Amino acid sequence: MRKALALAALVAGIWMRSGVNGQSREDASLAQLYDQHRWFELRDAIAGRTVAPLYAGAVASAFNQTAAAESLLNRAVRDARTQEEANIAREELAGLYLRLSRSRDMLRIFDDMLAAAPGRADIRNGRDGFEPFRRVPNQTAHVGRRTSFACAVTSNGVTLPARINGKRVDWLFDSGFSNTSLSEGEARALGVSVHRAAVTAGDFSATTQARTGVVDRITISDSELRNVPVVIFPDAHPMWTDLPPGRRGTVGLPVAIALGGISWGKDGTCQLGAEPTGRVAIGESTLAFDGESPPVTRTPFEGRMLDITLDTGAKATRLWQRFAVDFPQVAGRGSKGTTEVEQIGGRRQEEIIAIPELRLRVGGFDAVLARAPILVEREGTRTHYGNVGMDVFSQASHVMLDFRRMSIVLR
Repeated sequence: MRKALALAALVAGIWMRSGVNGQSREDASLAQLYDQHRWFELRDAIAGRTVAPLYAGAVASAFNQTAAAESLLNRAVRDARTQEEANIAREELAGLYLRLSRSRDMLRIFDDMLAAAPGRADIRNGRDGFEPFRRVPNQTAHVGRRTSFACAVTSNGVTLPARINGKRVDWLFDSGFSNTSLSEGEARALGVSVHRAAVTAGDFSATTQARTGVVDRITISDSELRNVPVVIFPDAHPMWTDLPPGRRGTVGLPVAIALGGISWGKDGTCQLGAEPTGRVAIGESTLAFDGESPPVTRTPFEGRMLDITLDTGAKATRLWQRFAVDFPQVAGRGSKGTTEVEQIGGRRQEEIIAIPELRLRVGGFDAVLARAPILVEREGTRTHYGNVGMDVFSQASHVMLDFRRMSIVLR
């Protein structure tokens, strides 16, 4: 199971708590929601109110209201009382620019953060890893018509036919990867520019060394992206060793976001782009972005709404320890066992509690999981209850991730 690829020096390593000293009880409540990345609850809590630009900007970013997020977060930097507060807002901006593949803008934010906090080695490492992008234009996208094209949809994932610098590949779409990625050998064969600088890439519990690079042109169906940032892993990495050339890559989340969305069906057809009816009100969005995980949605369970992540690169749905803590009566129905987990750093066995049957409603679709595993030693993130994989998506005849309307639909 692949987890979210976070460039550790960029996102996972630089989040700071906003702090609540001296705040009113109401402000402290908003700070707690922000610190715990509870974006749906924070959205609802600030609706119709005038609040600190950091919170409003973070919500706008989570629900892909890019222009508003950029304006509000820049205002939060200007209004900050301390350099630490300013850097918290800058970190939100850096995460936004990473998701949008605006690498040059992200480097500018890194420069400002280091000027404010020269001793932050994590920020310096992140800037050094992305330094070569200072000479590369930001990614651009031309979105073609929303027409169907043949793809491969299996229990292992959704594989998209693409052309990388004019050469045909078949790469997995992985919503759990914060960057498009490929192996070193694939990069050489496709003429991808590889930078010398190394970065540390990781997930919840493992890291590995990788390098960055730029794909001049990616074409999928009749849509095209230019100057696409990529992360390049060693050929010996477990992600690639079982795959032939031409399949040793993943289409990461920023590509799908730039194209507006992606949908696929069991019949092996895919579409790129968003629904033509336009955006929905932010209060109606059922999908949110989070800098520490794949996209997030909510599922009703036993009278509560649970935040869960959506990972098309994961074969199996897994629940985190928080689920067992909050629903002990459900966990008590399970039996102990182990499962193999595939991570950035390799494969490992982890202890689980296997629930005989669990029902989850995802994107309006009722999915049934047999022997749903709870990873008893894996906390996941601070607020999410689990990670939905292809075993749920495969039960639906059609899946739509719409990144303009910020909605997910399964039917």
